Amino acid sequence: MTVTKFFRKLLPSRRPPTDEARNILVVDDDDSLRDSLKDVLEGEGYAVFLASTRAKASELVQKVAPQLAIVDLKLPDGSGTAFLSELSRVTPDTVCILMTAYADVDSAVLAIEKGVFHYLRKPVNPPELVELVDLAFETIRLKEEKRQAEDALKERNKELEEIVERLKKMIE
Repeated sequence: MTVTKFFRKLLPSRRPPTDEARNILVVDDDDSLRDSLKDVLEGEGYAVFLASTRAKASELVQKVAPQLAIVDLKLPDGSGTAFLSELSRVTPDTVCILMTAYADVDSAVLAIEKGVFHYLRKPVNPPELVELVDLAFETIRLKEEKRQAEDALKERNKELEEIVERLKKMIE
């Protein structure tokens, strides 16, 4: 059983992407792969933005603020991991999938250290990619729900502290 299938069983809901969380940035120098990934992901209802270089990807990040980035390890103007470091500074909540045809232990370890959501080997299997992207967006949704619950809890704590303060004043 693959990791993706394991997590799909753990988080079975296949909710369609929401309007707020559906932008995907694909960064790869292979035109046909970029176009194929775009076709597959747009067919699933995602908005896909393409870049062939790290520089173009950096420009797009400023305009689009993607929730998910699928980045090739080897780009013509730098490494994918260097781009991921830049991306995490600009948009820290963006989830990243690193893909490569040159998988090795060192690059996998570096990717994990950079906080990559998944390390994907080329050639990319479209059904596996869709499962992985759906799982990434489910993770994004759950993180947002957690953040909202924490904010609501902080607000409720603040209200309770104010009530306690008023009660103390009434007692004194």
